[in-house]
Amino acid sequence: MLRSGDWIIAQIDNYHVIGFIESISVARNEVFITKVANYVEGVTHSVKPTPKLFTVDRVGKLNLTLEKEDWDSLIDLAIHTGDERWFDQLAERMLLDVQEKVKTPSTHSPFKPNDLCSGSM
Repeated sequence: MLRSGDWIIAQIDNYHVIGFIESISVARNEVFITKVANYVEGVTHSVKPTPKLFTVDRVGKLNLTLEKEDWDSLIDLAIHTGDERWFDQLAERMLLDVQEKVKTPSTHSPFKPNDLCSGSM
């Protein structure tokens, strides 16, 4: 299931687009993303963040997770800046991430061609 904030990959012609979901329109079967990279022949190329629109069936969720130390650092930063909303979002995402890791443990790099996404595109 795709959610706002998920990192995704979508195929366009002979390359892939990597980005994160801004919003999802279930009624129109569309996903609004911010594109941050192109993935061409096994190499990731950063690009200026750009809004893009895809149909849901062209998008696959990337298997990206943070390490516990990364979550802790981000949560500490949210506390330090007094951003309660961000803290709540990070805490929720961290719990979901932990639950996902327990269900499907993986040590593979997310950018190996066979491990790019979960599900089909």
